[in-house]
Amino acid sequence: MDHEQKLREQLMPALECKYDEFRLLGYTQVTLDGLWECLRTRRWKHGAAEKKLHELVSDILSLSPGEYMAFLTMRSYEQQRLTGGDELERILHDLL
Repeated sequence: MDHEQKLREQLMPALECKYDEFRLLGYTQVTLDGLWECLRTRRWKHGAAEKKLHELVSDILSLSPGEYMAFLTMRSYEQQRLTGGDELERILHDLL
């Protein structure tokens, strides 16, 4: 088991708590993997290993639905761009 997997296992109770909170608020598209990826790319860009465990838990518990939704939107947009399915970009290109 690598360091990231071990860390995720340690943080799973906090991740599950945040997952349950978002589900109760009506965010049915939330996933544990999505939460983890959001935290890794937004809050822990420079590495979670540099933070103490209580700081990581605080990062998880303070994640807002708005921040998570912005992450999902940006991830969706990036995936569309990579697959060539960005209709808006095509329209802009045609106009210019």
